[in-house]
Amino acid sequence: MSLLLTGVAQAAIPNAILHSIHSLPKLSVPECYRTSLNGTALPPITTVYHFGQLIDHNDTGLRAFQQRYCMSWEFYEPCVPIISVTPGEGNTDGNDEAHTTDETINGLIAQQQNGAAILIEHHFFGYSNPNDNLTSQSLALLTIQQAIDDLVYFATTADLPMPGGDAVKPEKQD
Repeated sequence: MSLLLTGVAQAAIPNAILHSIHSLPKLSVPECYRTSLNGTALPPITTVYHFGQLIDHNDTGLRAFQQRYCMSWEFYEPCVPIISVTPGEGNTDGNDEAHTTDETINGLIAQQQNGAAILIEHHFFGYSNPNDNLTSQSLALLTIQQAIDDLVYFATTADLPMPGGDAVKPEKQD
């Protein structure tokens, strides 16, 4: 019962305060100079990127908002998997290192497969909330289907910041 009440209490907190609530403890990764497999200098692992995400995938005429994501392409080679994950009902703050380095399963898979790792902030959590409030009207689009559609739209539309990132899209299956 207390877990349920905690969720209700957090839902009542203004959005500005929610930005500072971390669902997972922040892991500290020492900042160091990193390079890709071909020796290219990489941006810090804590770099946050933005993507123009649709607010409503059923009404593409609505304005887009800036969805945040973090990524590492330290081990990336062309034509290999890109591992993507979302922190669920939380923000990317403090989770970027945890999900994109070889300190976690996502990063280990990316390293083993010579892939990239991406952490995409959930549509209505952290700073990727398209609205500045948590009213029932603004949360009407907080659905599982919209969250799935966010990930599909990101995968098929985003131009990733790594070399050749504008050409990295999933293959269409007929």
